[in-house]
Amino acid sequence: MKITNTLWRDLLRQVRLLPLAALFTTLPLSAQVPSLINYQGRLTDGAGNAVSGNRTMAVRLQDAAAGVLGDVFVNVQGGTLPQGSGLAGQTVATFQIGKYEVTWGEWKEVRAWAVVNGYSDLAGVGATYKSGSADNFPVTNVNWYDVVKWMNARSEKEGLTPVYQMSGATYRTGQSEPTVNSSANGYRLPTEAEWEWAARGGLSGIGLIYSGSSDVNAVAWYASNAAGGTKAANELGIHDMSGNLWEWCEDVVYPLRGIRGGSWSLYADVCTVASRNSFHNPDYRDDYTGFRLARSSGN
Repeated sequence: MKITNTLWRDLLRQVRLLPLAALFTTLPLSAQVPSLINYQGRLTDGAGNAVSGNRTMAVRLQDAAAGVLGDVFVNVQGGTLPQGSGLAGQTVATFQIGKYEVTWGEWKEVRAWAVVNGYSDLAGVGATYKSGSADNFPVTNVNWYDVVKWMNARSEKEGLTPVYQMSGATYRTGQSEPTVNSSANGYRLPTEAEWEWAARGGLSGIGLIYSGSSDVNAVAWYASNAAGGTKAANELGIHDMSGNLWEWCEDVVYPLRGIRGGSWSLYADVCTVASRNSFHNPDYRDDYTGFRLARSSGN
């Protein structure tokens, strides 16, 4: 989205060099807007003092109608998974989840930063299906270890605290079981319970079979895949939680990791919001498994 002079003035009028914690504003959001905006020129702070020079300002935008945060996150209010779920009765706290699966373009951008900042394992990792697909297709051929290291790299790149640690340090290399820093504000995988709660539409869910519809063809790619967001969204505005790609979850069922959502390579019955008991080895890569981002709300 191009930042026009009018939009820029409106942004500055509403944010006005507030402290980082207060840099939150509600604006119409017709497309993705960068969460970091560079500016030059003469501005005033909240006390009216002149400020000049180059600054980087973190701005978080929200679509008041859709509840979309930052660069396409959806705020999911907490609740309890219903009867009919294999996780029935589990309570989920409020959290944020990506509106789309992570794309090939996003993956490459962070990977390029990561490999020169200590994440050497990520060099050359990742692909699309089919090979050569556009940057707006979801990334594939990434295993669980790749994904959590990439999330740590993106967190560091954006000045956030990485979630996954090894012996008290940021997890950057190797294929060992990291610990989770639950107080970190960086990116992470959703748990299975979070994933299913979001797929069901959270508090807005109306008991649909698939994520967003009881007609699989309305919401899921299950015999072929496509660019993210080309099928209908669910009640929360989240796309592709049924079909397109299996999605890694954080849960460990030693030595395996949970995956949810079905994929382009399988039948419709594995694309339901209730379908589970599907697992991969954490070092397994294929062309029908990807992931989406989550963040803890309290952080």
